[in-house]
Amino acid sequence: MTLTEGLARLIRAKPVGSADLAKAALFVLDAMANALAARNTEPGTILRRWAKEQGRGQGRDAGRDAFLMGGLIHILETDDLHRASVVHPGCVVVPAAFAVAGRDGAQGRAVLEAVLHGYEACCRVGMAVGPAHYRIWHNTATCGPFGSAMAAAALGKLDEGQAVHALGNAGTQAAGLWQFLETGAMSKHMHAGRAAEAGVVAAGLAGLGFTGPPAILEGDKGFFA
Repeated sequence: MTLTEGLARLIRAKPVGSADLAKAALFVLDAMANALAARNTEPGTILRRWAKEQGRGQGRDAGRDAFLMGGLIHILETDDLHRASVVHPGCVVVPAAFAVAGRDGAQGRAVLEAVLHGYEACCRVGMAVGPAHYRIWHNTATCGPFGSAMAAAALGKLDEGQAVHALGNAGTQAAGLWQFLETGAMSKHMHAGRAAEAGVVAAGLAGLGFTGPPAILEGDKGFFA
């Protein structure tokens, strides 16, 4: 069993109680509040304009919806932070869950459980890479796709094998460098949006049989390497 297979199995088997759902609801509310508060900032206005222009003449695009919401949530830097993993899970997981739920009509407990699955995945991967990773890489951008993929996989009702492929496809998209700090560029907000979008795309493809590397974490050319 690969680490990715073990991660997917652990998360899917973990019981979810009423207290867990209550906390997930608070995570969602926090993320939504951050997105709304950032709508009229300079980067928020640009992101919304981009999304509007991309959507002209097209149907609903869950990936684009996740990208926009993820970018907005992370703008004001008041979104949630899991310190042990140095990941901001809300700006990645909640947009993915809401985008897929909006597309497929999921609601209520299913969405909150998907959020919990996503938080568990990205925080565990973030803790696994350790603090050295953070010196060069933005953990929310690199570890986040594992969380958005796990959330999207839950809402998409992917089986365990498909969920592993989703994680593999998400991990291979991991990216996000700190160089934007030199000039204060807006790229950090794109990191969150891309991490949210990556998981939606990864899970959607996996549900159609698009395979991902099952040893994406520990493989010789995998994420940990």
